[in-house]
Amino acid sequence: MIRLEGVTKVYNGGIVAARDVDLDIRKGAFVFLVGPSGSGKSTLIRLCLREERLTKGVIWVAGKDIATLPNWKIPYLRRSVGTVFQDFKLLPSKTVGENVGFALEVIGRPRAVARRQVQQVLELVGLSTKADRYPHQLSGGEQQRVSIARAFVNRPPILLADEPTGNLDPATSVGIMRLLDRINRTGTTIMMATHDHAIVDAMQRRVVQLDRGRVVRDQRESGYEGTA
Repeated sequence: MIRLEGVTKVYNGGIVAARDVDLDIRKGAFVFLVGPSGSGKSTLIRLCLREERLTKGVIWVAGKDIATLPNWKIPYLRRSVGTVFQDFKLLPSKTVGENVGFALEVIGRPRAVARRQVQQVLELVGLSTKADRYPHQLSGGEQQRVSIARAFVNRPPILLADEPTGNLDPATSVGIMRLLDRINRTGTTIMMATHDHAIVDAMQRRVVQLDRGRVVRDQRESGYEGTA
């Protein structure tokens, strides 16, 4: 589902954020990217979304060589990739249901179909009774659940998460990880950047450790690891 070959990213000023990264993430896998701040975790996620341009190498996402995609096709690529961030990026003037449904509205999904999908995904994340609330009326953990619902409402084959528990307390983080685990078990491939070692240890999934842009460890744990 995601393959990186010789991926290098050099920012202006000569800062190397990724250096000769090779990574192959199979369909249905759950992979953690770990490492200290500045190790390149977020850069790899942005490269996979084509929010940043490669300096060198090849990235395949959902069967597409994203470096060669014309700009007008990038929104179509991102429809097959759900994204969750540390800051929830919810629209404050829209309700929970409207925030989640916005992703379907953008791609022209019929209203009746969209309503049904929104209800289903809100039930999945445990917020079916709060569809009419606004983000400021929710806790941080609930806001992140809305963010995950929005990322998953279109049932993307891939979900990229950049420090999704970074602003949450440990107990709330456990609930978010259980939710991501449930989504992964539906077949969605997940790549998640985190600095939370307790989460990584508890989940027992594949761990890719970065240091100054290089992969220094790629450890497959005993948990579910996807299929070819």
